[in-house]
This record gives sequence, structure tokens and C-alpha cells, in this order.
Amino acid sequence: MPDKQSELLRELTNRSSALTHEWSAYWKSYSGYDTWQFWFIVAIFALPLLALVLFMDRKRAFRLGFYGLATHMIAVYVDMYATSHRMWEYPYNLSPLFPFSFGLDAALIPVAYMFVYQWTLNRRKNYYLYIGLLAAAFTFLFKPLLSYLELFRFVESNYFQLFLLYLVGGLLSKWLADLFQYAQKSSGSSAHRGS
Repeated sequence: MPDKQSELLRELTNRSSALTHEWSAYWKSYSGYDTWQFWFIVAIFALPLLALVLFMDRKRAFRLGFYGLATHMIAVYVDMYATSHRMWEYPYNLSPLFPFSFGLDAALIPVAYMFVYQWTLNRRKNYYLYIGLLAAAFTFLFKPLLSYLELFRFVESNYFQLFLLYLVGGLLSKWLADLFQYAQKSSGSSAHRGS
């Protein structure tokens, strides 16, 4: 590796390490275990997972699980991009390791989307309509509530962009799940006929 590249890499690594240390100090001062915000975020993380354990249609567990994983991954990547590019920010976090909203991205959003997906599958309802309604509820009801509680704030974005991201995330998750469901069925596999 050329000296100039090595020097730049070392400098970036040092800055990244210092920033990680600063995030930890910030978290201890403002988001730690002794704040109501921390426990609110814990509830956003834990309660949806408990609901999933209790109410998920176990006959469709693999399909729903894959859909939920796709939703989770999309939510994490979008949130990481948005927070690192100053679209929005979360003043309080579950852990100093995550400057994005891990509670939302790992639990609340995927589980809510999974329940809509499960409900539309079981009742043969229009997924696109109901995921649009859920995206609107997250955008225009839940995020303003988080803003009011000072747990979320826009920096260089707006509610319309957020709505589109929620909607596109729901569409991509469904299309991925449907693609893998189609691949499984077309292979002649009988392992998950009830899905």
C-alpha cells in the first residue's frame, strides 16, 4: 500500500475511533439507563418482539420471517444512510453502537409490517393498500409523536420523503418474499406447502 494511502487510512481510522468514543460519551450523558428515553426505546424494541412471539401465524413462519428480515434490513440500511447523510437524527439511542434507531429498525417496523403482511395473506386483502396505510401511519402519526417527544427530528428531509421510504421498503420486502416464495414453489419443494 502506498504511504499516502496508508497515512490517510490511519487518519480516517483514528477519526472513526474518536467519533465512536464521543458517541459513547454522548450516550452515557443523555441516553443512558437512567433516562425515560432509554426505557421508552427499550419498550419500542421489546414489545413488538413479544407480540410477534405471541401472534405470528406459525404455519407461515418461514415466509413471514423472511419478509420481516427483508423489512429489517431495508429499514436499517435506509436509517443508516439517512442518519449519516443528515436527513434525520435520533437524539436518544438504545446503544452507543447504533446512531440510528435500532428499536424501530430491528423490531417495531419489521413486526408491524409483518403483521400487515400476515393479515393480508390470511384474509386475502390488498397488500398494497394496507402497506400504504401503515406507511402513512408511521409517517404522519408515529414520527410526529416521536418528534414531539424529542426522540426524532428532521435535519435535511421531510415527511413526504419519509413516507416514500416507508412505502418503498414495504414494496421491496413483499416483492423479495414473493420472489423467494415463487422460487420455492417452482422448485417443486413440498417443505412449506402451507406458506
